[in-house]
Formats: sequence, structure tokens, C-alpha cells
Amino acid sequence: VTHQTVPDEPEFIGQAEAHLLLAASVRHPDPPTEAHREMNSSALKLFELLQADAATGTIHFKHRRMLLMDADAMGLLRKDLIQTVGMDRARRILTRFGYACGYRDALMTKDWQAGDNVADWWSFGPRLHALEGMVRVRILNSRIDTDGGVFNVDAEWVNSYEAEQHRTHLGVADSPVCWTLVGYAAGHATAVFGRDVWCGEKECVGKGDARCLVIARAANESGEQMRPFRADDEEEDIQAELGRLLDALDRREQDLKRQEAKVSTLESQLITL
Repeated sequence: VTHQTVPDEPEFIGQAEAHLLLAASVRHPDPPTEAHREMNSSALKLFELLQADAATGTIHFKHRRMLLMDADAMGLLRKDLIQTVGMDRARRILTRFGYACGYRDALMTKDWQAGDNVADWWSFGPRLHALEGMVRVRILNSRIDTDGGVFNVDAEWVNSYEAEQHRTHLGVADSPVCWTLVGYAAGHATAVFGRDVWCGEKECVGKGDARCLVIARAANESGEQMRPFRADDEEEDIQAELGRLLDALDRREQDLKRQEAKVSTLESQLITL
């Protein structure tokens, strides 16, 4: 049983820092170092994690290509999506998008926790969520015990980009609107825990509440309080299949990186001949 907290203060990207990032020297993502393997979530620094290649127009975090996108553009995309397919369908699409992001972030940081401490591994998720500019996470309660099948987390989201954008473009909602954040939390927790974890918002700034309050529970112990949040996934049974697809994608990318390394080695050998 482990209790985890995350730092109170998020890190923000300033304009000058963004210019420095885009002007970074050309280099490919490095494999995990011993320093990474001993890293804890509070030590993460955004610009130490990213490798930018201005010549090719790419940014990488380990073997994953990353993008810098404008929050207002995401808000307009949400608005158009809702107007095109309806609120319920848009919620499902954006939740799945968030789930994929969270699951992938968990796979990237698996070799960074100390030993086999699952709670340490999970703690990278809230920190990365802040570093990526999505939201600041304030943990209210955390109990994670893989042996006992317990995943019980309550947290407050501060400065949710999603609540902000929904209110800006669509006004105050009738129900919680932090769909990608909920999906991210569920995907990340599921990847770390090794079993389905259900997440849901009980309070949301996007619907006029004073805060965004999220709860996460292991699927096997979620109980009645999680039933409203489980309905969509139970109807379409997408979480397990999405997890399998993301695992396969990660393995494929790892294979490609190994192949690129072999080609680079062969090219170096040919040059020296």
C-alpha cells in the first residue's frame, strides 16, 4: 500500500522556452539511462525529456513523436466535433483519445520507477499531465495495491484546459466535460495497474462547479459510485481492445527503432571501408 503525492506547482512553457525547444540541435531519442531508471516524478523536467530536430520538423519523447498544439485550436475542434456528431458521441471519441495518450505515456515511463514499485510508476502520470500543459493534479487520496487488487485514487484537477475550452466555446455544460483528462487517467492507470481502472468526474468546473474532482477505482472493486462512469465502456467494450492495440503499436515502434539502429551501424561500417 503506497500513498503518493505530486508537486503543487506545475511547470509552464514560456514563449522563449518554446523558441529554444524548436531551435534544439539534431539528435535522435536516447535509450533510458541509469539516471532515468532512478528518476522520480518530481524530478521530471520537460525540456530534458524532449529531443527536437528543427531540420526535419520533429519532436520526440523517447521513441514517440510529439506535437505542440494550441489549446484554442483544440477547443474549436471539440466544438466542431460536438456540433457534427453530438455530445454523447463526441464524449466517447475524446475519452478514447485521452485513453490512448495516457496508456502510451505509461508505457514510456515503465522503466523509470525504482524497482517494481507500481505506485512510483503511476506517479509519473499526474506529473506528465502537468508538464504537457493539460492540468495540474492535486492528489487527495491514493491507495494502490496490486497484490490486493486495490486501486483507489481521489484527485482534484486545477486549471483543466478542457473545462476552460468548453466554457469558452460552448458555455457552461450540464455534465462534466473533462473527457480527454478522464480518458488519460483511465488509460494510464490501466497500463500501470495491469487491470482495468475506471475513472470519472464527480465535479467539474466546465459545468459550473468550484473544482474538478476525479475518482479512479479498480474495475473489480468500483461499486455503485462508478456505475455512471462505466456505462459507455461497458456498452462498447473498448478499453481492453484499445489497450491491446496500443501495446502492439508500442512493440512495433520499438522494433522499428532497433532496425534503424542496425541500419545506422551498417552505414557507419560502409563509410569506414
